Amino acid sequence: MRKNRTVIVAVLALLALASLALLSRQHSTRALTLDAQQASIVFVCQNGVAMSVWSALTFERLAAERGLRLRATSRAATPSFAAVPPLMKLALALEGFRVGSYRPQVISAADVQRADRVILIDTDLPASTSAAGAAIERWGGFPPMREQYFASRAALRTRVEELVARLAAAAEPTR
Repeated sequence: MRKNRTVIVAVLALLALASLALLSRQHSTRALTLDAQQASIVFVCQNGVAMSVWSALTFERLAAERGLRLRATSRAATPSFAAVPPLMKLALALEGFRVGSYRPQVISAADVQRADRVILIDTDLPASTSAAGAAIERWGGFPPMREQYFASRAALRTRVEELVARLAAAAEPTR
């Protein structure tokens, strides 16, 4: 009986993700490269494959919807993964995102220096990376995406939306 319940929950979760995919078809499914050379916002999480990737892709979508010419990228605090895990790629694809050729990299001093803003998501900069003069924001208290994807995504979405709203307000000409 317990096994059947687990299967039913898994099927319902997949159906929910498929529904999200259908709803998100209005958004572009082009591959985003998360190019650090063009990025003004750098999202950093522990591994650089979940929270920071999702946040950077969502930021780019929301910024584009508001007409902001800001780009984002994702970085890791530690060198833990060589690629975005397949389940995360699937979850992103169901939301209309593709990671393209993105490979997680540990944030460097050059990334910090190039960025207008660095967002640290439940992590710190590596000790070898200086933050002198950089605009750093620390976002904390998120459930792990690999264990609580929907709760984590909802909490991150709120923060990303707030960031885009702040940046849009700052970009408006003063009267």
